Amino acid sequence: MIAVRYRAALVATALAAAGATMVLPGSASAAEPGFTVQITELPATFGAGAESRTMTVVASTDRARCIKVRWSLLLQVDGPDLDEVTITRVEDSGDFPVRRQNNGSTARITDEALDPGQLCRGRTVTARYQVSFDEDADTGRILFQPQAFTANGTLLQEASGQSPVVGQEPAATESPSPAPSDSPSPSPSDSSSDSSSDSSDQESGAGETSSPAPNLNAIPAASEGGPPSLLGPGLIVGALLVFMGVALLMRLHLRRRSSAAQFAEPPTGFYPMQ
Repeated sequence: MIAVRYRAALVATALAAAGATMVLPGSASAAEPGFTVQITELPATFGAGAESRTMTVVASTDRARCIKVRWSLLLQVDGPDLDEVTITRVEDSGDFPVRRQNNGSTARITDEALDPGQLCRGRTVTARYQVSFDEDADTGRILFQPQAFTANGTLLQEASGQSPVVGQEPAATESPSPAPSDSPSPSPSDSSSDSSSDSSDQESGAGETSSPAPNLNAIPAASEGGPPSLLGPGLIVGALLVFMGVALLMRLHLRRRSSAAQFAEPPTGFYPMQ
């Protein structure tokens, strides 16, 4: 019975450790450990027809050996079309040549050459992208997934981030004023009715043209690095489960030792003979 409880405690501890690991956020699966990719600059919103805005990605490492990096960006849109999105990869010297491949609502933008910098310990590599939308782009959302590769195509690390896209609303058009005619001057009653109708038309036209513009500041900013992190709660739950499993193991171990000690004690008397 004690052996069964001991095995059950071992299984509970292993499951607790595995559960704590599964709760941790899976930001990216790196093929090579020791590398980090982070989106350091991501606009809260993008506006259709507005000026291009910058997204910045930084790669870092704790390895001593320096390597060259090739950047690739996965782009996914929900609402606007891919043809309505313009992305330019820029460096200090100007535009950086890229190769773009569209596939439905997803596009991959890959550098044709390696990044000019070198990724070393204490030295980062940065990629900047200028992003803009056409004037007739619809309201929706854009998802970025930058990836850092080695020169031979091995994935080092990746990150993700998203921002809403605010489309342009159609402007209210005013009805053209009637052309002057050579009709005779109206009577006073007719002129008063015409003036009242003109004033009502002007009020209705003013109501149409004064429609409020979309409040860009009211749209919440997208989180930089993907969905909300569950690292804190995962560590707390995992530590609690591991602590309970270790406590159960210690209790069973002490009970087993006490039972073994009782069986090992020599007899203190003689049994009566029949």
